[in-house]
Amino acid sequence: MEQAFFLKYRSQKITELDSADVREGLLKILESGKVPHALLFAGPRGTGKTSAARIIAKVVNCERGEKRGRKRQKLGEPCNRCKACLQITAGTALDLLEIDAASTRGIDDIRNLREKVKLAPTQLKNKVYIIDEVHMLTTEAFNALLKTLEEPPAHTIFILCTTAPEKLPQTIVSRCTSFNFRKAKVGEVIRALDRVIKGEKLKVEKGVVEEIAKSVDGSFRDGQKILDQLAGGRKKITLTESKKLLGRIESLSPGKLLSFLSKKELVNALLEVDRIVTVGGDLAVYTHQLLDQLRLGLLAKAGLTVISEPEETGDFSLPQIRFLIELFSRAAAQIKTNPIPQLPLELAIVEWCEEEKDAEVARRNFDSASDSARNPASRDTGQARENRRPAPLTTEGGFTGSQSEASQNLPGSPRPQRENLEEILAKWPEVLAGIRPLNHSVEALLRATKPAKIKGEVLTLEVFYRFHKERLEEERCRRIVEEVATQILGQPIKLKCVLGIKKPATTDDTEEKTDNADSDIIKAAEEIFGTNAD
Repeated sequence: MEQAFFLKYRSQKITELDSADVREGLLKILESGKVPHALLFAGPRGTGKTSAARIIAKVVNCERGEKRGRKRQKLGEPCNRCKACLQITAGTALDLLEIDAASTRGIDDIRNLREKVKLAPTQLKNKVYIIDEVHMLTTEAFNALLKTLEEPPAHTIFILCTTAPEKLPQTIVSRCTSFNFRKAKVGEVIRALDRVIKGEKLKVEKGVVEEIAKSVDGSFRDGQKILDQLAGGRKKITLTESKKLLGRIESLSPGKLLSFLSKKELVNALLEVDRIVTVGGDLAVYTHQLLDQLRLGLLAKAGLTVISEPEETGDFSLPQIRFLIELFSRAAAQIKTNPIPQLPLELAIVEWCEEEKDAEVARRNFDSASDSARNPASRDTGQARENRRPAPLTTEGGFTGSQSEASQNLPGSPRPQRENLEEILAKWPEVLAGIRPLNHSVEALLRATKPAKIKGEVLTLEVFYRFHKERLEEERCRRIVEEVATQILGQPIKLKCVLGIKKPATTDDTEEKTDNADSDIIKAAEEIFGTNAD
């Protein structure tokens, strides 16, 4: 049976490792002629940790090393031809023990390992233990392993591999020489794929390797698996075939959708998602591409000149890009579980376009109301005279009446500044009611806050959750609150948010207040993130 590409073309030398940082770091250690008794390889799956561990096992056991003398110490490469190297490559070396900590994680397993460590190697010069996913060991097992790492036999080397180094006890980490296997760069994945293409003598159209490298999220193994699937016994791989397999058909670029979103063209944006579905695009891949483009735009706005093609993210401000990333990250998580896969994307598009439109409506209405307050004569015709009484906001976000207090501010007269917090608290429900039709998410956030202080134009809100504070401080949310509060309270308002700590309720009303608080939090979460019914 033909071997899979990722096994057939596994790196067999240090110089064949595709991760440049790891390759250079290991060469430096091996050139010194001193291999540490414990190594820690940490990084995402598919980045070459196990391959590197096996190469180290060959390096410390290569039979031709002594014959090369100092040359071997400088190069640090196994010969891959002696008996020891061949056995390790084939996986038949008795003194190379690979342990899966996910299934061998108890203290008894490690105690058994400690007993075997004391025994001399049977075939090779050195025993090598490769413990994969070492973070899965129990606390007791870690303690037992620690004693072995502190006093290892001279003929034993431990190589610990993990995808979650943060779960390892510091006592273990401190006794190892660590190497970080980060996600592969696109160029590094291309290097690995080119080695396979050359070895298999494949004919690959221009752009295929780049498409694969961009889609595998920094995993060498995944890239080789995809190339293997595309080859499928054939010797020629076309770009069209690769894009179909990856869900990256030529018309599936997110640039067009981003253009519609930047112009707030709701209908065209929804039709674009429908087109993607109709042509058979993979929505999960499409959304990943969309988020990747937004990320590039985010970094470009932050001043990173190395980012390519930032124009594809559309004409967005930095806060707008952040909001879009939030919306489509949420949609990406829901696509696989939603009975209508495109619905999360459509909801994200509607929320974006409607929130932006609502904010603009609020701004226009506030400007109109302010103009009316400054020029009372402009309202003295027809039905306009009837609109001088304070009135609530309409469902479209417009003001149906004038502001009695604002109308008292004649041109050239300073607007009165009230600093009575009780008056603010009394009118706060009106402010919430005014914000509700403009943006229900902002109103839901405000319901979990409390006006704490008013000084001049600055209204300080006490916010009890960091996420709520960050959302309310976003420009579009803050602007809506300030404009409506100014209209309702009859004086200019600038919003300031501070984190507060909720005080415990008294014994008599603890249960009732807790229920109310929980209800507010749940409602706020539902308003922001939606419910299952949504």
